[in-house]
Formats: sequence, C-alpha cells, structure tokens
Amino acid sequence: MARSRMPSMFGMLLSFCSFLFITHNNSLVAISVEVASSYDPTDISILDCSSSDLPFLIDRDDIGSLHVPRTNFSVVSKYYPLSPVYHQKPKLCIHKKPFTYTFPVSSGPKFIRLHFNPFSFSGFHMSKALFSVSVAHFTFLKTSVASYSKLQLHDSYTVKEFCTNVDDGVLNVTFTPSPDVSDAFAFVNKIEVVSMPSNLYIQEAVSRPLIGQASPYYIKNSKALEMMHRLNIGGEFIPALEDTGMFRKWIPDASFLTTDGSNSGIIISDVQIKQSSRIPSYVGPKQVYASARTVVADGSNQSRATWLLPVDSGFYYLVRLHFCEISNKAKGVGYRVFHVYIKDQTAEDQADIFLWSHGAGIPVYRDYIVNFSEHTKRRKNLSLSIHNGNGSIRTFKPAILNGLEIFKLSDSNNSLAGPFSFGMAKYSNPWRKEAAIDWKGQRKAFMQSQSSDHCQNF
Repeated sequence: MARSRMPSMFGMLLSFCSFLFITHNNSLVAISVEVASSYDPTDISILDCSSSDLPFLIDRDDIGSLHVPRTNFSVVSKYYPLSPVYHQKPKLCIHKKPFTYTFPVSSGPKFIRLHFNPFSFSGFHMSKALFSVSVAHFTFLKTSVASYSKLQLHDSYTVKEFCTNVDDGVLNVTFTPSPDVSDAFAFVNKIEVVSMPSNLYIQEAVSRPLIGQASPYYIKNSKALEMMHRLNIGGEFIPALEDTGMFRKWIPDASFLTTDGSNSGIIISDVQIKQSSRIPSYVGPKQVYASARTVVADGSNQSRATWLLPVDSGFYYLVRLHFCEISNKAKGVGYRVFHVYIKDQTAEDQADIFLWSHGAGIPVYRDYIVNFSEHTKRRKNLSLSIHNGNGSIRTFKPAILNGLEIFKLSDSNNSLAGPFSFGMAKYSNPWRKEAAIDWKGQRKAFMQSQSSDHCQNF
C-alpha cells in the first residue's frame, strides 16, 4: 500500500508521537492473542501515544483535530493488550489548544477509556493541566486544582471509563485547555473506544429501585455513565484480556472492605458456573462468579461485611451487585437468605440467590439506583453491607456477594465531571512490571523535555 503524502506540520507531529488504531475486521497490527470471549466487539479503536505502528495512516484534517480513517487491512489479530507493560519510557499527548480526535464507529453504545499518567518535567507543571474532555454534548471530566491536591506522581496512573451511545457513526473526543488560565494544557496517554452490547447497562424499559424511595428510576439512552468501581468480590485481579470481550478490569475488593477480617471469609465455588438464558454470558467473566466473600456465621445474626466506595457528590449512581449460588448443597429456594443494605438503607430484606437464578452455579445480578445528588465539597462514601438472615444459622446459610459495579450517571447538565478527576478508579501503573496481582515495583525516571502541542517522552 502506498503511503500518502503528509503535510510537513503533521510530519513534525508524528516525529514526536505515533498512534495505534484497531477496528473490528480492520486490523493494523499483527498481535496474536487467543481469548475466550462471549462478546465480539463491533469496534475496537485505540489511540496509543507510545505506539509506532503505521502512523502515516492518520490524516490531518486541520490544525486542531486528527481523523482516524477506516482501513482495508485484513484481520491479523483479534485483540490488542490494552494496558501493555512498557519497557521503554512512554509518551503522552499534550495540547495547548482545543483538540479533537475523531473515530469512525458503528452506531450503538460504546466504552470510552481515557488513560492518564500525571507527570512533572521542565516547562509543564501539573498545576497548569487544567482542561475538560467532552464527547458530543457530554462533559466527561474537568480538571481543577483539587484534581491534583492529593496526587502522588509515583503512583497516579488512572483510567477513566465512560459509556455513551453513538447515533451518527462518528465519535469525537475533544480536549479543551481552560481558557481562563494562562499556559493551561491538556494531556492524555491513550484513548480506547470499544463497542458494548445494547442494554448492558442502559436499559430504558427496565425500572430500577431507587434506594430509600418508593418510586422506581429509569436510565434513558440520553444518559452517559462513568465507571467508578468494578470489583471481583473475594477474588483476584481479572485483567482486560480475561474479560468477556469488552476489556473491562475487575480489581480485588480487600482495600474497600471496612469490617474486621474475622467477620468475613472467602469461599470458592464447588459447582460449575453455567450459562443461562436469564442473563447473557458477557455480563461478567466466570471468575467473578466462581468465588465470593461471605459473612462469618457467629450465631448472633449480627455479623456483616461492609464496603465503603468513594464517589462524587452531585450525582445519581447505578449499583450492580453480582451474585451466584456456588454451594453444591443448595438444592432449592430458602437455602441462603440474607439482607443487603446500600447507603445504610434496605436494598434487599430477603435476598435469595437461588430464587433469583433458579439454580446453583447460575449467575444473576441486581441493579439499584442511589441518590447522591446533593452537592458537597467533600468526597462521599457509598456504603454497602450484607448481613446474615434473621433466622437460625442452621436455617439460613451465611450471606455472600460475588461482584460489584458502580456507575455515575450524567446530571441534568449532561456532565459527569467531579472535583477529583484523578482520585478514583485507579488501576495499576502499566509502567511497572506486572506479575499476577503483584503491582509493586519502581517507576522509571522521567525524561526532562519540553513540548508545545505534540506528544512527548517522559
């Protein structure tokens, strides 16, 4: 394939950075990874500021945008490792004026993941990294001085995951430096766009219970979502390539568990995890359902397991709890009955997993809406507790929970922007050498350099 001639300014840009893009049925890199997937994404697009693969395929539309064209390359790989371990100093894209990345995609709901690694080097200070990121009419995030108030540069790699619906086949991601601050700039390390099944999270016709209220709540397609927490309760870290085809990461729950360790334990399934017609198999990987955290039975009916999950005030939240009865002794309804509390209010007074799923080893989930719409200056904690049932412990087995997802819902101004842009939903720093779930290591030193509107090593 002949390379097209590029404008000199764009050539200069590419001398500092390169990008990687992958679309389903149009792959640009030869990376072979076999993954058992129950969902095959229609679109997989990646903009990686550390990639050097085929940069000449990007067309410069104007001084403030990059267009990502579709290609005619045959498929040579199905997946790309979305959070690679970099063996060289990575790059980031810095913009001192509004800049738009355009992705041609199919219509339908999409994951948009923005990777950020706050940095420090000569000519650029994080106090000037004041910017917003928008998609269509939604404001995904807006940084402020508070965004960096408690930031630790040695361990600050953050992935912000959003969900939105695309109607016109084009997805524009726009970075806008603050016009009110001299020398303000925007930055990003990587952008992922991955399609998702319809009705995975946004289900217009489904009513969800609004905690503490009698009336139900409906999530419309006009809403955008931000993933705040995704936990494998009682299990280990599940990397993106072991998800069900959508490259979601599931992290362990131990750091959010607030109750004494003696009050809870971990159980492993002794039944086969099965697919069923009740929920699609892509809702969660089998690893989530194959283990659970349980409440220790002490005979007092007062035992509980409690998690505290940081969230921003000023928003409603979708809380999804994943359950699976994983005991081979469960033969029918009433085997395990327990209580679920969210925000210190009753979510389920008689939770019975067997009743919901119609069998052992069959995954099921329950959705709830939680109101944190009152604005405060401080971060809030969303509390979640499971309590053993009121009957004799010989009657009801201990409470369990397998997985958890929490999503922020866009507000009436179509905004998801909270005050702590880089303070939550942190993943392991991919600049570090990973082994299983051991994320410890030492970060490589920054490369001192200067930049204007380009991608830069650090």
